Amino acid sequence: MYRKGIVPAAILISLYIPAQAADLGVEISAAQITARSGSRNIRDIGAIHERMQAAINCLVGPKGADFENKVRNPCAVSGDGVIPDTPDPAKKARYMEAVAKLKAVMKIDDRQAAMEAALAAADFIVLVSEQ
Repeated sequence: MYRKGIVPAAILISLYIPAQAADLGVEISAAQITARSGSRNIRDIGAIHERMQAAINCLVGPKGADFENKVRNPCAVSGDGVIPDTPDPAKKARYMEAVAKLKAVMKIDDRQAAMEAALAAADFIVLVSEQ
């Protein structure tokens, strides 16, 4: 029970956090998790490549040049994509580096090498988000 006139701190804090900030965190997690899922024990190289494209879709958003409509977008309900929703231009550039890393994974035909590169790309997304 709250005393009359006292608003819980969580409610006050939520009033000052823009809705997009929470969405951006969800998008970053989705991109990282999707990229990392390509490093799991997947037998089909096509499935690894598809997961990398899904991570790209999450990063660039549906209006991005690298967006592929035929592949799912794990960030579809979270916002416009990590890059469009990131306010810091320097971070946007770093996330574009992540896109380049994910695209490079999609050119690898060796399953083990692709899985390792997918893990490195996922780790890079985490690194950028923590900067």
